[in-house]
Amino acid sequence: MVNFEKLYYKIALQVIKRCHGAIKITKHGKILEVYDPKRHIWSKGLAGLIIKEECKNANLREWEFASVRTYIIKELLSKSDS
Repeated sequence: MVNFEKLYYKIALQVIKRCHGAIKITKHGKILEVYDPKRHIWSKGLAGLIIKEECKNANLREWEFASVRTYIIKELLSKSDS
């Protein structure tokens, strides 16, 4: 049995790495914008698409996407506090 928390965390780190860490969030943990390195623009709707794509690549189900999103927010908030 796979430890799902580790899997979600690993995928969250992949999403952050893919965006080069350029994800704007609020202090309350809402994702505002993501930098798209292919188009060199900040996009508001792209965060969900990137998370969805990385989760599908890892064969996760749709109801698991929210868990990955939570780990992304936790990781970014912990980096901003440091």
